[in-house]
Amino acid sequence: MERQEKPKKKRIMAQAADTFDLPGEVLSNLPRLTVTGSSQVVVENHKGLMDYAEHAILVAGGRVTLKIVGDQLELRAMNAQELLITGEIFNIEFIN
Repeated sequence: MERQEKPKKKRIMAQAADTFDLPGEVLSNLPRLTVTGSSQVVVENHKGLMDYAEHAILVAGGRVTLKIVGDQLELRAMNAQELLITGEIFNIEFIN
């Protein structure tokens, strides 16, 4: 069985993350999620909101879009680094 090599850019990013003890998602331009039960999501390293409604919130995440689906969703806090979303969360999708 042949082993496939990671593309050079991904290898360099992984080495940089290891060298500087950084989370990989920061260097690879991906959001970091912290989910607490089914009632709270913190999204770090976001690029802003794309759509906001009581039943679905779309978050720009660099290379992916996050779709948070639920009921009575509310954006409780937002700054350049983090979003805090509360409500009854049913599903989180990553859309390329």
